[in-house]
Amino acid sequence: MKKNIGYTNHPNNEINWFSWLLLLLNLGSAYLISQIEEYNLFFLLLLGANMLLALVFYRKINASVLNISRVLLGLLFIYSGFVKGVDPLGTQYRIEDYFFAYGMDWAAPMALILSVILNAFEFSLGLLLLLRIKMKWLSWLAFAMMLVFTLTTLYDALYSPVPDCGCFGDALIITNWQTFYKNLVINALVILVLLRRYDFRKYQNQMLEWGIIGVVVFGFVFFEQYNINNLPIINFRPWKVDNRLLPENPKPVKYFLTYKHKTTGEEKEFLSKDLPWQDSVFMANYQWLSSREEDPNIADMNIFPMLDADGNDVSKELVSDSQNVYLLVVYNLNKFPLQTIAEINQFYTEAENANQRMVLLTSALPDELKLFVNKNELAEMPVYYSDDTALKMAIRSNPGLIVVRTGKILANYHYRNFPEFSQLKKPTL
Repeated sequence: MKKNIGYTNHPNNEINWFSWLLLLLNLGSAYLISQIEEYNLFFLLLLGANMLLALVFYRKINASVLNISRVLLGLLFIYSGFVKGVDPLGTQYRIEDYFFAYGMDWAAPMALILSVILNAFEFSLGLLLLLRIKMKWLSWLAFAMMLVFTLTTLYDALYSPVPDCGCFGDALIITNWQTFYKNLVINALVILVLLRRYDFRKYQNQMLEWGIIGVVVFGFVFFEQYNINNLPIINFRPWKVDNRLLPENPKPVKYFLTYKHKTTGEEKEFLSKDLPWQDSVFMANYQWLSSREEDPNIADMNIFPMLDADGNDVSKELVSDSQNVYLLVVYNLNKFPLQTIAEINQFYTEAENANQRMVLLTSALPDELKLFVNKNELAEMPVYYSDDTALKMAIRSNPGLIVVRTGKILANYHYRNFPEFSQLKKPTL
């Protein structure tokens, strides 16, 4: 008869140095992932040895280490599923990237439902592992999921069809090689749980188990649906409320000018304040050639290009206004909910009357936008253009409203929760 573990008085809990050594090897490998971002043969060999040890010596692992492995797996799957489930649209965009990279454009319309299913599956798997529900099934499901993830991320690491798999949503961005390494560490834990699946203590009430499974799965799907129909309850992206898009105390921008000697062709570059413009001899012999600028604040900026009709980038000017600026973000005209137009037009009219700026920020082509505005009687507000990927990153709503002032995000609104202007007209919100 097979023995079930789950209590500290089980004989398998006898201290076993090999069990703890293997656990420390797993934890140490997990830490090293943060230090090794690219291909490393020695690290791959270490991770391979780690999995091999788990496969060969799984019977020697004591109950305490086995339960810790189960708990670690559960917590990891919960975290991974939650940070993606809080933003299902973000996971949808990552899945679409994979479809496009693999030439499966036809599957892109299914990306959102696949996102919801994948996130719910991963989160539920993690929570049920913690609760020891249906361990025989769960261990096989975890193994199958990790097999698919490992093969996919190996291909990503070798060929980089997508720059970021989105394994942890926008909460934690890691390289493709780090993602593959992470999966190898998880695989060692999965191997232990799978091969010892009969040793976990069972529940006596199967109806209770199925009830818990139903509550967990459908509860998380409902949670995801809420985050789709509203903005994510936790925003991990740069344009979240209270984040600064521009540094509060910017360093001065440096301007450099290059001059060329009219006779010798010698070129000299000067910092603008060092240009000998009062030297008449120099100015007579040299002619201006080019100029450039160095902005030391770029690393601290979270803005993306916002172009006017002439192609000039006005992003800094827009977000740094000392009054509230209302950015109406539209990245897909074909999916614009027409029932919101009257509400938007009313908001724009009141903003104009209060001498505050409301602009349309879109990825649509000018002619396409003009046709849409005329056909649907959308207010003709100032228009600026940007990339749809950047706009999707800024807000998970189409359209969505972003309120910004002096380089800081003050508020974000989904079109389903579009505010009245009277709520926002004060500079301090």
